Amino acid sequence: MGAKIVCCHECDELVKISNPHREGRFKCPNCGNLLFMHKEGMVERMYALGISALVLFALTNYFPFLSFHVAGNTSHANFFTSSIYLFQEEQFLLAVALMMTTMVVPFIRIMLILTLFGPLYYGYLPRYASVSLKLLTFSQPWAMLDVFLVGVFVSMVKLIKMGTIIPGTSLWAFMVMVFVMAGMQVTLNPHPIWERIEEQQKRRKTV
Repeated sequence: MGAKIVCCHECDELVKISNPHREGRFKCPNCGNLLFMHKEGMVERMYALGISALVLFALTNYFPFLSFHVAGNTSHANFFTSSIYLFQEEQFLLAVALMMTTMVVPFIRIMLILTLFGPLYYGYLPRYASVSLKLLTFSQPWAMLDVFLVGVFVSMVKLIKMGTIIPGTSLWAFMVMVFVMAGMQVTLNPHPIWERIEEQQKRRKTV
C-alpha cells in the first residue's frame, strides 16, 4: 500500500500519509482537522444497517405511532395522518417539515445507502456513486429524527395529563430506527469510495 498525499479542507495543508489503508483516524498535523478515517468492513456494515433501516421505516409508517384515549374516545395517529391533519388545519409549513424530516428525507437516505452499498457489497461500483455521495451529504441537515423523537417525548409529557397515551408499534420501531440511522452516519466513510471513483475515472480516460 503506497503513500498518499491528502489536502486538508480547513487549512489547505498537504499531508503525506504513509499507510492510508490502515484502520484509524487521520488528522491534519497543522490544524488538527480530521482528514478522513478508515474502517475495515465499512461496506458490509452500511449495507446491513441500510436493510435494517428500511424494515424499521416500513414498520414506522405502517403501524400507529400513538393512541390517545380521553373521555371514552380513542384516536390513532401515524406520520402520514398527522401530516394530513396539519394540512387540513392549514399548518402548511409545519406539515411539510413533518413530512420531509420523518418520511421523505429518511426514505431517500435509506435508498441512497442501499443503492450505493448494495452494489459495493457485491463488488460493483455503480456509475452514480458520486451523485449518491453528494446527495447523502446534501440531505444530512434534514436528517433530524433524533430532534423529532425528543419533541415526541416532550409532547407525551404534556398530553399525559389530558388522557391516556398508548405508545404504538410505530413508536418503538421509530426509536430503534433513530439509533440505526445514527449508526449509519457514524459508520459512513466516503473516502475509500471517492478513491474508487477516481480510479474508475482514470481507467476510462486511458481506454
